[in-house]
Amino acid sequence: MDRRSFITGLAAGTAALAHTGLAQASTSEAFSKKTRPVDTMNRIGGWTNGSVEVIDIKGVRIGEGRPKLIAPTTSKTEADLIATVKKFADMPALNVIEVRIDYLGKIDPKDYARITRDAYAAAGDKVVLVTLRNGTDGGPFIADDEWYGCVYEAVLTEGRADIVDLELFRDRAMIDRLVKLARKQGVKVIISDHEFNFTPDEDEIIRRLMLEEQAGADILKIAVMAHSPEDALAVMSATAKMRHYHSARPMLTMAMGRAGVTRITGEGFGSDMTFASVGGKASAPGQIPAEDCLRVLETLHKAMNP
Repeated sequence: MDRRSFITGLAAGTAALAHTGLAQASTSEAFSKKTRPVDTMNRIGGWTNGSVEVIDIKGVRIGEGRPKLIAPTTSKTEADLIATVKKFADMPALNVIEVRIDYLGKIDPKDYARITRDAYAAAGDKVVLVTLRNGTDGGPFIADDEWYGCVYEAVLTEGRADIVDLELFRDRAMIDRLVKLARKQGVKVIISDHEFNFTPDEDEIIRRLMLEEQAGADILKIAVMAHSPEDALAVMSATAKMRHYHSARPMLTMAMGRAGVTRITGEGFGSDMTFASVGGKASAPGQIPAEDCLRVLETLHKAMNP
């Protein structure tokens, strides 16, 4: 193509773009000299903040407003678990109670189911998340796939929960079966992954979150260990890219540890829930006391929505 034809074609393309009503510009980031296109009319997907398929459970709208606050139980006896759930139920700061049945030890699946019924009744209007965490993902013991599946089948058919947490790297046929059963019972599903030693790179975080959506998760979750600010930034960037380009599902992403500031900054990059501790009892490194966490979340929400 000669120079005259190139210029003529460029002018025609520009006129056609103007005719569509799209106003585009480019901005230069001074620190990197990168030029990024910006759709100033907000009409092209991928340049906006991304949309979320809001999940409403008991009036708690996950994926809308500030991140919703979850407190986990760490009780080792049934009586203490029910007492703890009742205490959490009276705390206005909390939106969700995570009933960690794994802390009770390895008991009969039907006993777990019965305990979740009692815990659900004690939780009142709080959303109840039931979790059996494997030893590889931060739990107190190793639970093989067959027994793990039996526990969740009992919880879903004989127990009570609003949400259950299933681990990503399990037998896929079992996870598919449990997701279908949860759907039938009207229970939402978190599919989760945990790395307690390191932070995978950004692309790997995105890959795992996409695998969770493909497996049928209503809420995508990943928790990794941060050893530096760059690790926390990798989690934030991966979450933002998931929200912008790949998924409309609510997310629960975090960098654990002292460098993991992501527990309080989720609204800025797309994490819709976060964990907090009560009474100094945390289930993972870096959990902030619930009241302190709520104050920060509310302050950031007001700053982002003046």
